[in-house]
Amino acid sequence: MNPYLILPLFALFINLWLFTYVLALKGKHKVVHLYLLYSGALSLWIISIVLYWSFLPFHWMTWIFKISSISWLLVGPLFLEFVFAFLSKNPNIVLYLLRGLALAIFPITLTTDWIIAGVERKYWGDMLIQGPLYVYGINLLTVSPPVYAIFLLIFESRKEEIGFRKQCYLLAFGTFLSSVLGFLTTVLPRILSQGDLHYPPLSGSVSVIQSACVFIAIAKYGFLEIRLEKIALQLYAKLREGVILLSASDDLLYWNESAKEMLGFPKITAAPEKLDLGKFLEGFTRRPFSRMDFKRKFSETKQISPDEDMLPSSNSVYLEVSKSEIPISGKDLGRVYVLRDITEKKEASERINMLYSRVIQDLDIAREVQNTITTRDFPSSHKFKIFSYFRPYDHVGGDVLNCSESADGSLEILFADVSGHGISSAMVAAMASISFNVFSRKGNKPKEGLLFTNDLLSSVVTQHFISAVFLRYDPNTRILEYSYAGHHAGLLLRDGETLDLQGKGGVLLAVGTPILEDFQIQLKPGDRVLLYSDGLFEVRGSKGIPMGNTTLVEAVKKLSYQDSDSLIRSLVSYSESFGDGIMTDDLTLFCLEITD
Repeated sequence: MNPYLILPLFALFINLWLFTYVLALKGKHKVVHLYLLYSGALSLWIISIVLYWSFLPFHWMTWIFKISSISWLLVGPLFLEFVFAFLSKNPNIVLYLLRGLALAIFPITLTTDWIIAGVERKYWGDMLIQGPLYVYGINLLTVSPPVYAIFLLIFESRKEEIGFRKQCYLLAFGTFLSSVLGFLTTVLPRILSQGDLHYPPLSGSVSVIQSACVFIAIAKYGFLEIRLEKIALQLYAKLREGVILLSASDDLLYWNESAKEMLGFPKITAAPEKLDLGKFLEGFTRRPFSRMDFKRKFSETKQISPDEDMLPSSNSVYLEVSKSEIPISGKDLGRVYVLRDITEKKEASERINMLYSRVIQDLDIAREVQNTITTRDFPSSHKFKIFSYFRPYDHVGGDVLNCSESADGSLEILFADVSGHGISSAMVAAMASISFNVFSRKGNKPKEGLLFTNDLLSSVVTQHFISAVFLRYDPNTRILEYSYAGHHAGLLLRDGETLDLQGKGGVLLAVGTPILEDFQIQLKPGDRVLLYSDGLFEVRGSKGIPMGNTTLVEAVKKLSYQDSDSLIRSLVSYSESFGDGIMTDDLTLFCLEITD
């Protein structure tokens, strides 16, 4: 075996390995496609050199040289076209001219002796005998394209980002080195020795240096991704979100204007080589996270208008930071941070929390007010006992339970339910309770008390109506007088039976003056009068079917053997169990037990 074949065979191995690696890595990119064409032509050139130095039959060699000349004729133009694509430059007249010359010279090479005049055998292998146009052709198609490419790589990358400049410089260096070595070992000796060579030419073999530099750029800088990255970075630059790309060692590879502004980085200051986000964000951690909120350390002073005195804005800047790892090249991983300014969102959330706290505080105050106007401590006597239960749907409710004792010892009771629930219902309930306090203790009929409430509130309450029962009980005579205003019938528990307190009447605050009547009944010791709001029987079961008043009355009949306090608690538990603990309205119960 010819020992001089070691060099081209080694170069061929390296170039084919790089060709395969790049093809498998990024085979669909336009820049990669052109690189592969160039690398394929270079591999054919090196294979031709292997054939030249293999001492094949001598009469074959002239045609082998002429046919294989297509490889070295195309290498220069293909490399230049690769550089144009890499730099995103449109082809110019120089590239078009070189393409045409390469395709035109090949037929001339095949049919004439102007390029290759013959073959001469040397100690390292066969060497072509140059024709009169050989030196011109090789300088034009093999030497000038790399020189022009070096100029473009250096000139066009001046204003690009530092990572791209490094890639261009690396490729320019490899091109320069391989061109110089090829010129010194192939072209220059022929010029000085009138076409003769005394040492093996290295032009084809040393061109693999270019491929090696491309590979280094791929492994170290992600070379063949740069065109796609530049398009992406142009898009990132216009985003409102901040985008930051850091290497594993915190080298700043890219950030857009939004990121600089969000971090409070001075615009006139040059970008740092390394970026430590911990210097800009409070509590920033290098531990893995996908998304977190941080407060910026440097805040801008923010003007607060007089209208915002009650709810002041924060001067702080808050950023939501999303983080993900991204392969930069080879096994090296970088980190992409996406920053979003959530200051307004944070301030709005704080204001909502503040308003909510104030509403809750106001509701607590409203509950206290409602408690003061709702009877909790009932009159006591050996002739009767009073039991009750009150639970609003929300902080405050629309049920009314008020009880007072007149000068003659009679009890006056207002049991009412305002439509709806919540703050507005509670306000109407409070007004109805105040109306009762004004009217009670005068010894008037229950009907008159309900009409008084209707007349008093009808001019100010337009969105609610009231169902109510007004009761007046005289312990001395045991006569219970009552009047209904749209409320469902109360229950009379007597001698183990559960009876309705008969009566009906129009709803208050509905339409005009309601039609009301007074009713009365003679009670006796052991009787119990039970009143309850509709929240007790409007609960819904698991299938969405409401309990209904009829079902509740049946439950009262079954539980009537219990004492009054236990009965009330059992009814509440029964309602909660039926509705799976979900309330739909305010819940109020009242029981008057006659003891003497």
